[in-house]
Amino acid sequence: MGPPLGQSPKLPLALFGAPGLWRTGGRALRPPALRRALWLVGVFSASPAGAWIWPEHRDIAVTAIQGLSGPDRSTLETLWDEAKGPAPSQLCPAAVDPGAEPVAKPADWPGICVDFASFPALAGDHSCSTASLEAVAAAEAWGRKVVWVAAQTKERLASAANEASRTDIWNFSHLAMQHADPAYLTRAAGNNAHFVIPRAPAERRETLEGYVARALAPETEINATGIYVQYHALALRIAARHRSAPAAERPSLARRALLAEGIALHFLEDSFSAGHYAATWGSAPWQKGTHDLYCVIGLTSMTWKGELFESHGDAHMTGRDEKVAAAAVRRSIAEWIGAATGRLEVSAGPLVAEEQALEAFDFCKASHLAPMPLEPAEREAALNILAESPVPSGGPDSIHPPRARADIGLFLGVVSGVAGGVAFGGYDTTGGERFRGELEVGGRVGYGVQGVLTTNLDGQLWAQASYVVDPAQLDLSCPGCPGGERGNKAVPRVPARSGLKLALRMPSYLLPFDLVLLGPVLLLASPNALQNVVLTATAGGLLTLQRPLSTGIGTFQFMAGREFGLTFWGMGGADQFIATPSPGTYEVVNYKSLELDFPVVEYVPPRAFATVLSLAAEVQLGFTVEFPQDARLQVGNAPYELGPSWLIYLRLRLDARKYVSGSSEDWKG
Repeated sequence: MGPPLGQSPKLPLALFGAPGLWRTGGRALRPPALRRALWLVGVFSASPAGAWIWPEHRDIAVTAIQGLSGPDRSTLETLWDEAKGPAPSQLCPAAVDPGAEPVAKPADWPGICVDFASFPALAGDHSCSTASLEAVAAAEAWGRKVVWVAAQTKERLASAANEASRTDIWNFSHLAMQHADPAYLTRAAGNNAHFVIPRAPAERRETLEGYVARALAPETEINATGIYVQYHALALRIAARHRSAPAAERPSLARRALLAEGIALHFLEDSFSAGHYAATWGSAPWQKGTHDLYCVIGLTSMTWKGELFESHGDAHMTGRDEKVAAAAVRRSIAEWIGAATGRLEVSAGPLVAEEQALEAFDFCKASHLAPMPLEPAEREAALNILAESPVPSGGPDSIHPPRARADIGLFLGVVSGVAGGVAFGGYDTTGGERFRGELEVGGRVGYGVQGVLTTNLDGQLWAQASYVVDPAQLDLSCPGCPGGERGNKAVPRVPARSGLKLALRMPSYLLPFDLVLLGPVLLLASPNALQNVVLTATAGGLLTLQRPLSTGIGTFQFMAGREFGLTFWGMGGADQFIATPSPGTYEVVNYKSLELDFPVVEYVPPRAFATVLSLAAEVQLGFTVEFPQDARLQVGNAPYELGPSWLIYLRLRLDARKYVSGSSEDWKG
């Protein structure tokens, strides 16, 4: 199934990226630069395609395979041995193998392999067809990388102390998968394949047969149910052909059947994730937000058999969730093995053109499934399995669960804040300190991508203009200062003043604001590289030093260089400083000044976010440096040197946003 591996791959662990697959939609545009710009915006505005994360996908499959009867398990292993063949590859010796859940160090690659239980995890999230699934599983060097990342993710999730820790691990696993598989983020750009379609309104009394027919209809958008039905039917047909094929053809047929069923199982497992039977429709931010909400808190539904059903989703699978999904997966595998052994009567004739086309089908890019004939036995087999799956939520015109919006898209906002700290230097001081306070109120416009992967990326990109006011600054101490210590508001060290503050925040890849230069260059030279650079920047930068850290009490971040402020003091008229060149002598100095603001550390308590409104408190520790400009004595207009002034501050700021994208059908009531 592929050539032997060459040099053992190396997996850098300092930088990781994201596994979600995203919808961009829309037609190709010209010129190329504009098309690439809109494509990049689409990537970071779209909804995820992945459901369970890799270790959850594989755990479901492992539990299912371990639950097979003895004869069926033996048949599966025989088919797996045939499919592997004698040529070296990175496929595991057994269909469920410890090498596919390694505890090895990253350098111990030879012991890492891909088993059949990993096929549902590889399919869809890391491959788009039977051919690409075969290549990744058997030969692609990064196939072993994602296996290792998945094992580390599972270990970390098992030790998560709380939801905040789980979210942080969830985010980090996304970053790790993107680094191992650079095409992960955009592989499924353009469709909704990993989600099921909404159920029909209750008054139609839609049956499972009617729902599946609608999912398979050529006019219906590509969806998880339709993909499962077609690929499971294809696996049954190939398995039936394997039963009566000449010995020389059997390895190829076994391999093709395993690949088809592996893809089918991925999308069957997807349909058991709460985020995927709840978030069945809507624009990207709303679908992503609804998906994430119900993956975490879970959702109750009914199965098509009429039994009460509930589950969670991505990175939140419980033991019960796994058991319920595995029962359906086990029955699907058993049906497929039944076709291989003759227990299930399926035609063993040559594949028709539509079935052959499905083997070459790219489900990551297609918008619809092509029609494919189904034998009664194939249709009945799929219905038997899907009867155990949950009935999806209703569409925009039906009753549906409350929906949520992800922090993605263009927003307008208002900010207010108060800061206080210790200032020193400048203003005729030779030492000592003074207390300084500051009030601000202003507005922002920006683009949020915090919700692209999980909720704790630093995807803030905004520009801000604020009106700032400083009360008078009084000395706490000032040894040796001309005129002595100033503790009286009548003659303060720095009088009260107001000014205009402009601020900018954006992620950085390595150096502050480097995306300003990297963005245009990579947009023209390599959009895929730009996507990875932007994602790396939002995930904490190349060195990951600025990755937001989620805890039970909020998010902490070292964010030096990501936000910069510039305050213009005296814009409405020169400020005035009272100089004391000698005891008892007072002179007025007119001046303006520029102040540079550098936040260093930020703490954000748990935010409030509802539909299109976001409210957050931010606590920042940082420093400023102020440079007085054009300081002159009021009498005589002689220059006067005030010197630079420094401030170490603690700031509390409230950030309220309204996202402007979305439409009325995204939220009702």
